[in-house]
Amino acid sequence: MNYASRLKASGGGYARNAGKRWRYEDERELRDLVRRGVPLQRISLKLGRPEGAIRAKASALHLELAEAPESVPVARPALKPRKLNAGPASITPFAREARQLELFN
Repeated sequence: MNYASRLKASGGGYARNAGKRWRYEDERELRDLVRRGVPLQRISLKLGRPEGAIRAKASALHLELAEAPESVPVARPALKPRKLNAGPASITPFAREARQLELFN
């Protein structure tokens, strides 16, 4: 079983073109995407091939892939402080267990 059919059978990945030969149209599209400065991940999704295959073909065609953009730190929303509930709701489970113990004693 080749790589593409294994990925297709497992239900994930780049089963569309992974493991297949590169057609002239695919190479032409790769050249165009690299010339426009499209990031590797997007090229990989567009062509339906793993990033390693894109890197290897770009190297064989003497193309220079665009660097991935620096990840921008995302501010996390402030967490709301939890309220400690000392009301009857927090006592109820223990009272239920006590009642169950009384039934068996």
